[in-house]
Amino acid sequence: MEQSLKTKVDEMLDLYFTIEKDFRWENNLSLHFAALTYTQKHIKYEKNKIKNTSDYIKKQTRLFSSFRSNMFMISMLLCSEFDDPESQFLKLLTYEKWFKEAGFKNSEYMPITCYALLLTCEESMMQERIRKSLEIFKEMKKNNPWITSGDDYPLCVMLANSESSVETSMQNIVEIYRALNEHGFRKGNGLQLLSHILSFSDENIQIKSEKCKSIFNQLKKNKLKIDSQYYAALGLITLLDDDQHEVVTNLIEVANYLKGLKKYKWLGRGMNVLLASVIVSKQYIDNKTEQNKLIDTTLSVSIEALIAAQTAASVSAIVATSVAASTINSQ
Repeated sequence: MEQSLKTKVDEMLDLYFTIEKDFRWENNLSLHFAALTYTQKHIKYEKNKIKNTSDYIKKQTRLFSSFRSNMFMISMLLCSEFDDPESQFLKLLTYEKWFKEAGFKNSEYMPITCYALLLTCEESMMQERIRKSLEIFKEMKKNNPWITSGDDYPLCVMLANSESSVETSMQNIVEIYRALNEHGFRKGNGLQLLSHILSFSDENIQIKSEKCKSIFNQLKKNKLKIDSQYYAALGLITLLDDDQHEVVTNLIEVANYLKGLKKYKWLGRGMNVLLASVIVSKQYIDNKTEQNKLIDTTLSVSIEALIAAQTAASVSAIVATSVAASTINSQ
């Protein structure tokens, strides 16, 4: 494994131990995501900044606000990205109001949806982006009514950044979904997410699908077969236009290294692969920037925003599922 990747994982683990002590009451998976976020952004972790932001969010929201159930996650993301997290949070409240006025339903994913908008959209284009996001969501719902829900909100905001019409974008996604299914990927919410992520690349659909299948097979060959809920990892790696053999080798080595660490082993191979895909993708983007190589700026920004918004949404979904299972088992 490349020394730079090993160093990042080791730094992430060290930071996790610190965050775990500071926020013992938070969901463990959220703490891992916080360690990942700060390590990837090379930002100094400040406990009090996150706590103060959380307190501010609590004061600014009602008891059953979805921002409260995601308070640590949103506080952490805002603190890792902005010098003025409290004023940025007020923007999120405004965006939530706009989303609901446009026709979006209340959802536990609304905070991450607002955050995705904050990261990727200029103020002057907010209303238009929200309108187009809803149009995309409705088309998703029409195509796959049983698997489309609030967890698709964040990616709808990302997809709405495209200059293509909604009809063109959705037709492209449908074709990607069909091609992936023909390559053996099981239909469902995970495949829908993967097809959405792959739509950020203009590469030929068959080539993208074959890359995804190849990555999946190589993971399986190395005893890292992943369930559909972690298909996002395949998408992130497929978007990279670097040497795929090298990238996938790095992915496997990082995932296996994570799997061998006591604090990460319990997360399962799927989450380890997802974390590894984020680490490898981010290093790729950083290397391209440092070496002044040509890279599509839009794609680079899209990958960065996908990492922040979609990984956060994935963690939220897994946390929610775990909480629900715990509740059922305790009855």
